Amino acid sequence: MHNIQLCIALDVEEKGKFETIINKTIEFADFYKIGPVALSSIGLYSVEYVAQMTKQIFIDLKFFDIPSVVRRAIQNFSKFGCRIFTVHILAGEHIFKTAVETAKSCSAEIAGVTILTSHDADKNAVLELAEKACKWGADWIVSHPKFSIIIKDKLGDIRIISPGIRIDKSESEGEEHRDSFTPQKAIEHKVDMIVVGRPIVYSQRPDLTAKEIKSLLLR
Repeated sequence: MHNIQLCIALDVEEKGKFETIINKTIEFADFYKIGPVALSSIGLYSVEYVAQMTKQIFIDLKFFDIPSVVRRAIQNFSKFGCRIFTVHILAGEHIFKTAVETAKSCSAEIAGVTILTSHDADKNAVLELAEKACKWGADWIVSHPKFSIIIKDKLGDIRIISPGIRIDKSESEGEEHRDSFTPQKAIEHKVDMIVVGRPIVYSQRPDLTAKEIKSLLLR
C-alpha cells in the first residue's frame, strides 16, 4: 500500500491560532510545515512549539543563498529537530550538495524545489530540474502533483512532495496555486506527501477537516 503523508502548512501569524491549529490536528498530521509567514511573525517560537509536541517539522524557506549560509541555517534549525528543508534546485550544484551533506550530518533530509505551483510549469523543465536534484542527492522533489508519475517513471523511486492541495476545485479559484489538485487526485498521481494549508487553517473545524483528509490518504 502506498503510504501518503499529510503535512499541514502553518502559514499563521497569530500565536494563539497557531497553537490551536496544532492542538486540534496533531493526531492527523505527519509533518507541520513552517515557513516565512510564521517565522516572520511568531518567530522561532513556532519551531519550538511544534518541537515540544514531538511532531516532525518541515522548514520551507526554499534556500537559495551561498553555501555557508545554507549550511549554518540547516545546522541551526536542526537543533530543534527539524527534519526536512527545501532548497531551490536552481541554486546550483554546489549549494544543493552543501545542503544535502549538512542535512545528512544532522539526520535531516533535503527536498529540491522544481518550479513553484504559482507558475505555469513546463514538463521538460520540471524533469530537468528533478533529474539534477536526484543526481545531487535529494531525498524529495517538490513538484505539482501532475508531474509526479512522470518524474517517477523517469527517475525511479524518488519521493514527491506536492503543495497547494485543496479539498475541492472551487477553493482554488482566484488564488496563487495553478491547477490545484484535490487529495484524491494527488493520490491517483502517486504523490508521497501532500501539503495542505488553507483548507485546514481557515476551516471552522480544522480537526474534522484534517481527519477527513487523513482518512482519504489511508484508504
